Amino acid sequence: MPIASAVALFGSIVLFAYWRINRQYPSTDRMRALSARPRVASHDDPFTRRVVYPAFQEVLTRMTELLPNAFLSQIKRWLLISDSSMRLPTFLMVVLASGLLLPALYLVMTWVATGGPPTGPLGVGLLIITLLGFAFPVATLRRRAMYRQEQILKALPESLDLLTTCVEAGLSLDYAFQRVADRQHGPVADELNRMLREKALGQTRRDALTAMADRIAVSDVNVFVQSVIQAESQGTSIAGVLRTQSRQLRIRRRQRAEEAAQQAGPKMVFPLVFFVLPSLFIVILGPIAIDVWGDLRGL
Repeated sequence: MPIASAVALFGSIVLFAYWRINRQYPSTDRMRALSARPRVASHDDPFTRRVVYPAFQEVLTRMTELLPNAFLSQIKRWLLISDSSMRLPTFLMVVLASGLLLPALYLVMTWVATGGPPTGPLGVGLLIITLLGFAFPVATLRRRAMYRQEQILKALPESLDLLTTCVEAGLSLDYAFQRVADRQHGPVADELNRMLREKALGQTRRDALTAMADRIAVSDVNVFVQSVIQAESQGTSIAGVLRTQSRQLRIRRRQRAEEAAQQAGPKMVFPLVFFVLPSLFIVILGPIAIDVWGDLRGL
């Protein structure tokens, strides 16, 4: 068992180190992707390229085959929404490293503390920590994607107001997008800058806006993009469409705030019943119970 734990710990450290190297030097991945033919490793290559990288690739391939397609699609979607620089294989490597490193550390610590393998509750703790090790990166990625969507929803009405003002002042739609991206900071400005770069590389405005809506995956952005595309195709006023969309976005944001306020009451029931009320009963009824117990003992 100590040998197995040491091997697992060493493998986890190597996986984590390889992930860090891959993040620090992304140009290697881009050059490898642009290569027309796969490069055959030679004896002059370093050990990581000849042995470690092919081994990791094989492990990730087997891991990808075992995972359901729906889970992989959801991970890809969360990576896209969170605007992460990691690709799916890199994220799976992080999940694998986390799932091996945490239980290995727990196993070594319990072995040193107890002088033997974990049994009983410690064995159950090893299983729980293993599950947490695999689930923690996924939960972190999901939370990051949801947080970015929340930030976009909060900043979207102000961005649309500024966009409407720029268009009504006589600017073109593309230049208005650029002014909004320059004047603001955050995920909305980042997405607008990316959309403008894609359009400058040759995409049409319709395709660039549609790709931006797909990346963000927010209903309000989808409605805004479809309204702009429809206004352009029908030749209607862009400024009027933007003004209407801005007003509707503020109405929907107020409705979401009212809905969250209505849900606050039911959400407070659990902490009140299990945390606040027992403490209140102890403070109020505790002295009375002590006095009654003392009177009963004195009889």
